[in-house]
This record gives sequence, C-alpha cells and structure tokens, in this order.
Amino acid sequence: MAKTQVRNILKSNDSNKEKAAYIWEYYKWHLIAVLMTLLFIIYFVMQLFNQPQVDYHIGVLGPQATTEQSETLANDLKTLLYPEDREGKMLVTITQEGQGAERFFAQLAAAEYDLVLVDEVAFENFADSETMEVLQVDGMESKDLFAAPEENKIIGIESNAIPYFEKHEPTTNLIALVPKNSTKKAETEKFFEEQGMILQFQKSE
Repeated sequence: MAKTQVRNILKSNDSNKEKAAYIWEYYKWHLIAVLMTLLFIIYFVMQLFNQPQVDYHIGVLGPQATTEQSETLANDLKTLLYPEDREGKMLVTITQEGQGAERFFAQLAAAEYDLVLVDEVAFENFADSETMEVLQVDGMESKDLFAAPEENKIIGIESNAIPYFEKHEPTTNLIALVPKNSTKKAETEKFFEEQGMILQFQKSE
C-alpha cells in the first residue's frame, strides 16, 4: 500500500516541491528514525576510534577531586609502573559519589578499570567474589584486608596501607579492589610489588 502511494505521488503532475512535501508528510517519522539511527552509528564509531588507548586505569569512587589531583595521581602512577619512560598512558578517574556513581559502575561493567577504590558503604553494597578477584597478599597486616560481605574471601585492601594511595588525599580511607574483568592483572601485580607487597589472585574453584 505504501509503495503504491509513493508511486502515485511520483507519477502525478504535481511539482517536485509538492511531491517532496507529500512524501515528507507520509514518511517523516520513518525518515527521522533512520536519520537518528545513522547519527547514533556515526557518533558511536567516532567515540570508538577517538577513545584513548590506556595502559592502566584506576577508577576511584569517592569525594570530589580536582583535575590537577587526578593528573598528579596519573603521573605518579606512570613513574611507578614505567620508570624507564616507556610510552604508556596511565589514567586515574575520580568519580564523585552520588549521581556520578552510575557512570562509575557503567565503566566498571565495561571492563575499563584495572583497579578500583571505593568507600566502606559502597564496598558492603556491591563488592563480592563473583565480580572482584579473591586476593592473597603477603607483606600486609590482616587488619588492612577486607573480606567480601558474608564471605570468608579477601577481596579488598585498605588504601592507607598502600604508599601510593596513602600519599594522595583523594585516595585515602578507601578500599582497593581488583575487578575480575580487568585484562591487566600483570600490571596490577607489578603495582603492588612496587609497594613492597606480593599480590596473587586466587584461582576460581
């Protein structure tokens, strides 16, 4: 039926302007939907290609911090992991608690973080051994280790017991966890080794 209508409009003696107006009136919502879909695809592809390649990404869900504090954390992290000036992009993203939490959890689910820091409330609300690595840590007191709520499995470490985090205000008084979906486990082990700790991941049962 729709094709017949278009065919009749195109065969009519109306001007091109009138034909275009008729077609727009009949199909404007279809055309708008197609246009929006194309724009979304273009935007998605541009975001994909413009996304910076990050060698190591720490996500922090905590108090508000300045851009300068985030950059200092990232620069110190690069010095820690790549002291020979090897090229590599370090990123420390500090997301403010509250409304920003949705973005933090979306990035966490998308496997964008290699190490995350949260406060005790967030830890108790979402941390478990299904999403976070079960840890074995040498060189740290038991009081600085956190077990998953209702589980006897260590998944968290007190950030103040880690020199790198302890010396930066935005990363103090938080709990460090390693997401299971991180692909940079070797870098995480090196990070803790540079802090004087031996970190191992417990194999899944």
